[in-house]
Amino acid sequence: MMRKWLCQADVNVRIEPVDSVLIKSGYATLDGADMVPVCTFINGKKTYYFPGTSLKGVLRSHLERISRTLQPNSVCIPYYDPRKQDIKIPVDGERQSHGCGFRTRGNGKDPSAAAYSDSCAACRLFGSLKFAGRFSISDAYPLEGHAAQIEQRNGVGIDRFTGGTVKGVLFDLQVLVGGIFEAKIRMFNFELWQLAALNLLLTDLQDEILQIGSGRSRGLGRVRGCVTDYRVAYAKPVNRLEGLFSLATPEEQREYGLHPWEPASAIGLGDAQQRGLRYEYVITSSWSSALASLIPAFEEFLRWHGGPKGQATHLREGA
Repeated sequence: MMRKWLCQADVNVRIEPVDSVLIKSGYATLDGADMVPVCTFINGKKTYYFPGTSLKGVLRSHLERISRTLQPNSVCIPYYDPRKQDIKIPVDGERQSHGCGFRTRGNGKDPSAAAYSDSCAACRLFGSLKFAGRFSISDAYPLEGHAAQIEQRNGVGIDRFTGGTVKGVLFDLQVLVGGIFEAKIRMFNFELWQLAALNLLLTDLQDEILQIGSGRSRGLGRVRGCVTDYRVAYAKPVNRLEGLFSLATPEEQREYGLHPWEPASAIGLGDAQQRGLRYEYVITSSWSSALASLIPAFEEFLRWHGGPKGQATHLREGA
């Protein structure tokens, strides 16, 4: 279903740190603090930002947590490679939760369709080793005039066995304080349950439930999100919100395992703005209330799909 364009959701989100934030740079520092925030240069000026990869990872892990709460074993553990015997899974019910990227069923279908059909909710939305996800998020850069400030903090090493401090192990870290950052979310060829999942994530971001970066157990990382623009677009004009199931052919519905859920009453979208081949509907002011009836779709999909399909792949003998 990535070979053609049927629908798309675009959301602009402003992210404001509630607590100090540290998303560590991967570069070693020769002097100064031991841990510093990731940064880049824009127009020759040093700029601190939140990488899209970090934001996507936080959103995915939060969705996995929601999924397991609503329906146990409904999502895989994406890094759980059955070929590696050193990964310990302490929860009995999750010891068969191999990553969808390490599974196969060999049912003779289109490989991309089979991979999507068999994958759990998190992999369908965010992607796996077998296919790209439908969800993407950009780096979050500060708005002009709202750059974050840098503060330096001190830390001490902790002995994990005794719980006490480790003598002589001290470190410094720099954190970001304040600022307003903006990121762009795009969801391509969405199913209605995926739009419901996005709404759950946006609501929790708005309610200051999510934390990003390092040091979250010591009071860093809490952020607040605010939707500043929300629009959905279709290849043809529609008079109500539609997902991939109603836009696909019967063969595509079957091959890709699309979820046939529809809201009890149609969700109107108002008038369209035609932009090239796209028909765009702006729902910025009403997205939370207008799409509230979608929320049951997510739990219903988890129950309907039943979790990741297929058997874990293993190394061939002698490999």
